[in-house]
Amino acid sequence: MNRYEIKEKLPVRNFTTLRTETPGGRAYTVRKNEAGEEVGFALSGLLTRFDSVNENGQQWQSTAYDEGLTNYFEKNDLFVPLDLQHERDIRSLAGRLESLEKTEEGILIEAYVPRGVYYYNLIKTLLDNYILQGFSNYGYVTRGHIADDVLHVEAFQLISASLVDVPADTAARFIRNGTALKGFSPSQEMDTGLPVFWY
Repeated sequence: MNRYEIKEKLPVRNFTTLRTETPGGRAYTVRKNEAGEEVGFALSGLLTRFDSVNENGQQWQSTAYDEGLTNYFEKNDLFVPLDLQHERDIRSLAGRLESLEKTEEGILIEAYVPRGVYYYNLIKTLLDNYILQGFSNYGYVTRGHIADDVLHVEAFQLISASLVDVPADTAARFIRNGTALKGFSPSQEMDTGLPVFWY
């Protein structure tokens, strides 16, 4: 077995699949204010699956996100951004993650796209027509190794999540439609002072 340690930051984009499970067959749930006006929409799913090799040849440990999330996003009380197709320009900023939860299966995320972002209606059209089909993470592997052509991710610095068209982790399911962190070490929760929505 050949094993190579990762000695420098290694950029990673890992794609997962959305599957509709909402009434009406949509991958998102529209949010309205008290006057009944649409203010945005929420969608969620699995960002990263643990302990299985995805189509990108990566296998993620369950602790891979812990250091990066707690040492940056939690420590600085910041939301994780949501963008489109890994584009980091102002037009492609689509929203934020309201929740990240570590489960036995992987990292569950809940994203919110507010009405008024540049591509709001286009995003809905692309979701409704199964063109945007999944989430993807973007960031850097800061610790890991390669063995038998598989990148074993031990530590990862998340920069953003993206809505994408081509998923690599095809078994990750769209799950439910509020950034609170759950299940990450060293602390368990990030109190953002903002409401978290669970559907």
